[in-house]
Amino acid sequence: MSADEGPIVGIDLGTTNSTVAVFRAGAVEVFESGLGDPLTPSVVAMDKRGGALLVGRTAKDIYAAHPELGAAAFKRGMGSDLSYSIAGAKYSSVELSSMVLKQLKQDAARTLGREASRCVITVPAYFNEAQRFATRKAGEMAGWVVERILNEPTAAAIAHGVHGKGPDGTIVVVDLGGGTFDVCVMDRFEGALMVRSVAGESMLGGEDFTRRLASLALTRAGATYETAEMNDPEGITLLLKRAELAKRKLSEAESVEIVVPPVRRQLDQPVPVTVSREDAEDAFAPLLDRLRGPCRAAMRGAGLNKTDITEVILVGGATRMPCIQRFVRERFDRAPQEGVDPDLAIVHGAAIQAALIADDEGVGDMVVTDVASHSLGTSVVKHYGHKKVDGFFLPIIHRNSVIPTSQSQILSTVEPNQTQMRIDVYEGEARLASHNRKIGELIVKDIPRGAPGQQVEVTFTYDLDGILEVECRIVDTGKTVSKILSRTSTSLSDTEIQAAAKRLAKIKQDPRETPAVRDLIARAELLMREVVSDQRERLEAMLDVLEDALARRDPEAVERAVRDLERFVSFLDDGERW
Repeated sequence: MSADEGPIVGIDLGTTNSTVAVFRAGAVEVFESGLGDPLTPSVVAMDKRGGALLVGRTAKDIYAAHPELGAAAFKRGMGSDLSYSIAGAKYSSVELSSMVLKQLKQDAARTLGREASRCVITVPAYFNEAQRFATRKAGEMAGWVVERILNEPTAAAIAHGVHGKGPDGTIVVVDLGGGTFDVCVMDRFEGALMVRSVAGESMLGGEDFTRRLASLALTRAGATYETAEMNDPEGITLLLKRAELAKRKLSEAESVEIVVPPVRRQLDQPVPVTVSREDAEDAFAPLLDRLRGPCRAAMRGAGLNKTDITEVILVGGATRMPCIQRFVRERFDRAPQEGVDPDLAIVHGAAIQAALIADDEGVGDMVVTDVASHSLGTSVVKHYGHKKVDGFFLPIIHRNSVIPTSQSQILSTVEPNQTQMRIDVYEGEARLASHNRKIGELIVKDIPRGAPGQQVEVTFTYDLDGILEVECRIVDTGKTVSKILSRTSTSLSDTEIQAAAKRLAKIKQDPRETPAVRDLIARAELLMREVVSDQRERLEAMLDVLEDALARRDPEAVERAVRDLERFVSFLDDGERW
């Protein structure tokens, strides 16, 4: 990086608050807003006097008094068609997020004394491809060059120094932000940080707990939340602000008073209500139950139980709640680690990742791997007796596969003289393809006529930036067709598609072409001419296993097969007994 390019900064684009930081002079520096706060509320509102759109604390105050003039929690709409109304005008979540990111850009420039143009932006680990693309688009709309989209738990783990300090082990990051919940299981091994599995909910966060507390207060005052929300949005917005403050106080106090404002058609005057921590936690119980599923899925995805965990890290302001800390202790049989401020852990990690991209000597050497948060695959036909049933989902890249990755699957025609095959690309975990999210399609033409069973090799190649290439090769003719997908087939410009294709070509390189594997296969094939029959049979069987793993582009299977074959070949070369 040349000096003229400036530093690469890290950004935590949050549901409730957003932050920006840089790694310089050997430490992370969090930039403050113009009001002197490290946290910028992710709220956009219109100034009634001048008509300008404002971002941050001032916008939050305007929104609390006049909800029709602002919007908040729009991160939850990322990747969807939801729109938000501000003074009668409609805005998408991408547009609103870009305004927040533009404000962070200005805050960074004010502190740095120069413009910052490059950044790493964090997202929940369980964001899907559309949500990740929307985040990148928001950054670009704000004038940022987005170098990397980084999973929030990975950023938090980096911030806590697990990339090389302390003993090796397995870490769980529990990330409960304002609007999203993530659980991520990682291994720390010889200075490397390797993600094993992720799970979560993109519609569960601290704001849901605030809403439960507000609903409880309204019920105590003799009103109902749903009716108040319909008839008096201003009153509900004010109540939510008070409930948020009360929720924070309950982390220290045993009880708090919430003054429920008058709400149209239900309350004529303010009603003070006392809520105990026990009352609040009873109201939170359904939300706590929703935390269990992602915890269980993350552990199952990693193939571990709680006795295998060495550390638990809490991230996100909502994890300060005693009920969350107790839930985590009970779930993982271990007290959470204390260290970096839960509100700032993610931006700290993003700043360190940005420094790694910039080859900053201050961060040293670090290896960080990540995984696919959702399976990617296609729709296939299954045969039940003499009946063909279409619409079943076939994962090609499985959830929690280490990325970047390239994996293949052989598909076959199902009709006589079928000359065309449509490859629908889906993201998700449901057994039926229609229950997953379709992200694109590719048509394979000129398949040779013949009986059912003509083969097409389908290869999915997926990188760290959420770019997916689908390549189809007709086995008999060798004809290949490919397509690069992001949010839609037209999401990328021609220049971007060409650049992505070059990047992805390196990922999908046939493992046979790596020198080590090529040499191992040659050694094994040479030995087959020399060894006795039972050794030849064993050698051939092991080569078959390796060839199968290579054909499927399964990295873990390739690694196992190579390891086993290397041991046997070394034994045969040495003449020792197996």
